[in-house]
Amino acid sequence: MQLTVGELAHGGAAVARIDGRVVFVEGALPGETVEAEVTYRRKDFWRAQATSVLDAAQSRVEPPCPYYRAGCGGCQLQHLDYAEQLNQKRVVLARQLGRAHLDYPIERIDVLGMENPWRYRLRGEFHVLRRGGEVSLGFYRKHTYQTLQIDACLIHVEAIERALPAFARAAEHPGAAKVSALQFTWAPGTSDLLWSPYPPGSADRRFGERAAGWIPELNLNDDSIGIQDDGRYFRVRPEAFVQVNARQRDVLYERAVAYASAEPGSRVVDAYAGIGMLSARLGAGGAQVICLEESPYAVRLGELNMQLNGCSTVTYRRGKVEATIGQVEQPIDVLVLDPPRAGCVEPAIQAMLAATPTRIVYVSCEPSTLARDLERLCASGGYRLRDVSLVDMFPQTYHMETVAHLERTA
Repeated sequence: MQLTVGELAHGGAAVARIDGRVVFVEGALPGETVEAEVTYRRKDFWRAQATSVLDAAQSRVEPPCPYYRAGCGGCQLQHLDYAEQLNQKRVVLARQLGRAHLDYPIERIDVLGMENPWRYRLRGEFHVLRRGGEVSLGFYRKHTYQTLQIDACLIHVEAIERALPAFARAAEHPGAAKVSALQFTWAPGTSDLLWSPYPPGSADRRFGERAAGWIPELNLNDDSIGIQDDGRYFRVRPEAFVQVNARQRDVLYERAVAYASAEPGSRVVDAYAGIGMLSARLGAGGAQVICLEESPYAVRLGELNMQLNGCSTVTYRRGKVEATIGQVEQPIDVLVLDPPRAGCVEPAIQAMLAATPTRIVYVSCEPSTLARDLERLCASGGYRLRDVSLVDMFPQTYHMETVAHLERTA
């Protein structure tokens, strides 16, 4: 069928409408007319794939990755010029804020993109594909659990790409028969590569040794590696969260620290603190930083990292945010939070409001839950949205990071 599409939706598909029904058209760009095939039908919406472009947008470019054209689900926007990717992400973010009744003009959203939007991912997870005794690694095809073999990936660092064939060969051994996926994390500026099998413990004891024989230029680790951030070194384990784009992590954290504006001696709460990379930056100027973190593994690693880096003003408290923030001594000058993609549960929002911080800095990887939580925080009239920055942590995909700055009004 022939469709003329409108705006990009969050997810990377362009939106068309047929007899009042929304159709998400993948492979199409705003303003284009395309031929498309319906790939999924539901009562409230359809999903379609553009099969040919009849009237192309000026922003359309040729995707450089052959796997993108083959249906790889890792990227969604390689066919869109990078400058327009940034513009469309800003439109998506502004639309989410508007739906949450947050009056924030789109032109005020500061967009921080990359000079070179390739080879940025220092962590990736690859699925194991077994066929006729041969093993390869890859990503899921779009909207399926079918693995597409990947020999190269233009958004991952070259160290990870070089490791793929070696680990695929290592996985051919009978001792690795239960390994269904492999995660890799590279320490920038080093030859250190952290690897981890899924399910945990599914690889035999000599798995890493076999892989290392085919990539001697890399130092393989299955426990932890050290990653540098802002002149400090942090121990990172496979289960620990780490921002996957080191270049943009610096941009993201610099903006969060600037919004926090923590003065020496001020009290800062870092909720969902993880292993403490942002926490260390927040405490660098002499602020007292209290990290709230539920994961016992992250707490132990975070405390170790603070000790290794001499961050004496940063301390940890283990527990859920809603259970621990009320125990922090008042007043709280700044609350910084970087929750999971699902955002904050309602009890956490209420506990944060009860703590009455002077400023709130919200770091988010999901604009819909960010907008929902900002609406909750501003609903009482106690806070207003002052600044919003979009940090493009994930070029060629629809994902984005956002930093929002709220200030107390009373």
